Amino acid sequence: MVRILIVSALVSVLIACSNQRWDPGDYPVSSGDTIYSIAWKYELDPFELARWNNISSPYRIYPGQRLNMKPGQENSASLPSNDRSSSSTTPGPDSITVKKGDSLYLLSRQYNVSTRQLASINGLESPYIIQPGQTLKLTAPKTYRAPATTSSKTATASLPADNRDINWQWPVQGELITTFKSNKTGRKGIDIAGKEGKDIRAAAPGKVVYSGNGLISYGNLVIIKHNRTYLSAYAHNRKLLVKEGDTIKAGQKIAELGKTGADSPRLHFEIRKNGKPVNPLKFLPAS
Repeated sequence: MVRILIVSALVSVLIACSNQRWDPGDYPVSSGDTIYSIAWKYELDPFELARWNNISSPYRIYPGQRLNMKPGQENSASLPSNDRSSSSTTPGPDSITVKKGDSLYLLSRQYNVSTRQLASINGLESPYIIQPGQTLKLTAPKTYRAPATTSSKTATASLPADNRDINWQWPVQGELITTFKSNKTGRKGIDIAGKEGKDIRAAAPGKVVYSGNGLISYGNLVIIKHNRTYLSAYAHNRKLLVKEGDTIKAGQKIAELGKTGADSPRLHFEIRKNGKPVNPLKFLPAS
């Protein structure tokens, strides 16, 4: 009898799993994810990833949100799967009443309206607090200038200027133990050996867009945005000394060399151009 119940339970689980819709181009955001960390993981341009999802600066995303991972899907992945087929044929209401447990983000997904646009239509400001019983408009009045026609311009205007004349410098001095191989995992940059605790310095001025340990195999990681084109990363650190949002000067100490996520003390250093790994040795000065 017990065996029958176990088999029955397993069958139920398998059936349930088979009914789940898996879409490789539809990424579910987890706690700790950022536009930059997701783009880094999949070697995408973070600004393009934001544009595909109608997300403007400062590029906030939320656990449970689903992201388009390639262009041309803007009208599907932001919706729950059970709403996608009907959204294009059935017109939605002009307004809704907020229920207990609703949030502006969940409602924007349900009715296929961007969170920013829904907030603008209803005159809401961050953090977009709504209350049960509150009426929200889903469409703008005729006198309202809809953000949909200007969102792409706003997002573009908020991007950093593209300054290709970056004066790169070595983030740490030491023995070069691993070189760049774009087609090999773990070789998307260079590895420099050193003593634990040694200063790790920014290779160029910019802004910290990631500081944490949520990317597998990188350990304690810092990612710096230098402009619209270039990002740099500093991995395996013992200690991180900067946080997301910090403005960084070239040569500023940002971390301490370590071996988190590595077999021995080292700095793993990467440069990405439009999201794609490039050989740092072609950018760093000859040593």
